[in-house]
Amino acid sequence: MSTATHTGPQWAPDPPWRGLPQVLALALSPMVALGFSRFAYALLLPGMQSDLGWSLSQAGALNTANGLGYLLGAMLAAPLARRWGTGRCFAWAMLASALALLVSGLLRDWHLFMALRCLGGVSTAIIFVLGTALATRAMPQRPASALTLYFGGSGMGMVLAGSVLPLWLDTDRAGWQTAWWGLGVASAVAALIAGRAARSLSSPPTPSAVASQASGLPQLWPILVANALFGAGYVGYTTFVIALLRQQGHGSLATALFFCGLGLASLGATAMWGKGLARLRNHQGFALVCACVCLGTVPVLLSSSWAALVVSAVVFGASFMAGPAAVSLVAQRRLPTTQLAGALGALTATFSFGQALGPLAAGWVADVTGQLAMGLWLGPLLLACAVVVSRAQR
Repeated sequence: MSTATHTGPQWAPDPPWRGLPQVLALALSPMVALGFSRFAYALLLPGMQSDLGWSLSQAGALNTANGLGYLLGAMLAAPLARRWGTGRCFAWAMLASALALLVSGLLRDWHLFMALRCLGGVSTAIIFVLGTALATRAMPQRPASALTLYFGGSGMGMVLAGSVLPLWLDTDRAGWQTAWWGLGVASAVAALIAGRAARSLSSPPTPSAVASQASGLPQLWPILVANALFGAGYVGYTTFVIALLRQQGHGSLATALFFCGLGLASLGATAMWGKGLARLRNHQGFALVCACVCLGTVPVLLSSSWAALVVSAVVFGASFMAGPAAVSLVAQRRLPTTQLAGALGALTATFSFGQALGPLAAGWVADVTGQLAMGLWLGPLLLACAVVVSRAQR
């Protein structure tokens, strides 16, 4: 007769990749918020300018309105999540972003476009802030991998947009309108999938969590300033680079391959950045990202050759989406969980502030000088400043 001693249930630790399906579903949100709402605008911009008669300043101002909406949404994200729940707010913001893309195909008035781009910026910022927090919640043992996989969704959106939109626009002078509708329908499908994943991870905040939202932002001041410079520097490139390639004589095939190259490089570099950022110190990771993005903006400004397009697409594409992952990782390392959503909101706010100023400044310089390339040179200058400032982060 054998005897056994009952010692109670034995709990095994969660597998580190347990939340991978939820992270991949959540990655559809940066596909919508960045890949479709922000980056695909660069593909549609030349057709919209031609059809609607906009100047470069007007075109840049639309992304400025989007950036200002981002700023407002970043400040609202944490309070809304505390009031109505992270998953619910995330899901509704996803649907609002899809609706904004659909309505974009119906408008022709510049002022209405400005208002819509601003409202779209509000919803996409809420997506970005809350989705980032949810991604780290899904894979708490591998936060760097979760963040790089999550932000890799923007690369997926760029590949989809770049492989379809340039050829689509060639078929119709006003094809930019139906392109917006296509992006809106795809975003609505993404909203259903990502929203379901968010609700499965979301939990209502406890009173203690709400009460302990004490600010830990002073210790993040270098990364906050550098993030604003990064946002201003990279967004001028993403807003006007397709228009620059068109000026240089490149056709739809070149722009499609270039845009797809940006997205593929972003997706391909996801795993590399995840491992690299996990090993680098806080003052090293974001500085390295800014330096790589800075280098990636330069080749197309120096040459119109295919080689310059390839180098720019690979270097810029492989590094630009590591920026949000790098700054989010700094916040995740430095602050307790109860302060993370507020810190991510502040980081998104500074990023948005830079995004609001970047395209407006680049468009103004281009209009004043009569050379689009002169406006784009602001990008590497601001990114170089971001490298210097981010080195001060503890």
